[in-house]
Amino acid sequence: MEIQEIKQRLTLAMLLQHYGLKADKQNRLKCPFHNDKTPSLQLYYKTQTAYCFSTNCNTHGKAIDVIDFILYYEKCTKHEAIKKAESIINPGAVTTQTTAPKQANEKAMFLERMFTYFKNAVHNSKPAREYIESRNLDHKQLEIGYNAGQFHHGARKDESLINDCLKYGILLDLGLKSRTGETAYKPFGKWCIVFA
Repeated sequence: MEIQEIKQRLTLAMLLQHYGLKADKQNRLKCPFHNDKTPSLQLYYKTQTAYCFSTNCNTHGKAIDVIDFILYYEKCTKHEAIKKAESIINPGAVTTQTTAPKQANEKAMFLERMFTYFKNAVHNSKPAREYIESRNLDHKQLEIGYNAGQFHHGARKDESLINDCLKYGILLDLGLKSRTGETAYKPFGKWCIVFA
C-alpha cells in the first residue's frame, strides 16, 4: 500500500479509537508523546493532522500526520509505522513485525519487576504478612505482593522508574505538589496486597 493511500484511508479518529484515546470538545487531548498535564495536542480532522503546542514535546513545531502519530506513539521507525498503519486499516492482513509485541514485552517485563518488588515487600512488612495470614492465604505458596506505596520515594527515587510507572498506570499524576514542593503521585494499590 502506498503512503498516500494510507493517509487517505487512515483517519485520526481511527487512530484515537485504536489507541483508546479520547479528545475533548475542542478536539484536544493530553499529548501521548510526552508527560502532559493539560491537553496540548490539537487535532485537525479536516487535514488529518495534529500539532502539540508544548515545548516539552518531541513533535513541537511541526504538524504530524497519521503515520507520524504512530511513529511517535509507538516509538518506532517510519517503516514500522507504515506497517502498523496498514495493519490498522486491514486488521486481518498479515504484516511483518511491528513494535506492538516489543512494547507488550517491555510492559510485561516492567510489571514483572514491579511485582517482584511487591513480593519482597511482603517479607519486609509484618502487618502485611499478618493480614495475608488472617485471610488464610499462604504468601510462600501464592504469588502475593504488598504495595507500601513507597517505591518512588527517598533513596529509591528514580526518574525513569517514575516515568515507567506513569506510563503503565502504577502511578497517577494528580497535578498536586507534596510538602517538599515536588510532584505528588497517587500509587496504584497503596497499602494493599496485590496479585500478579
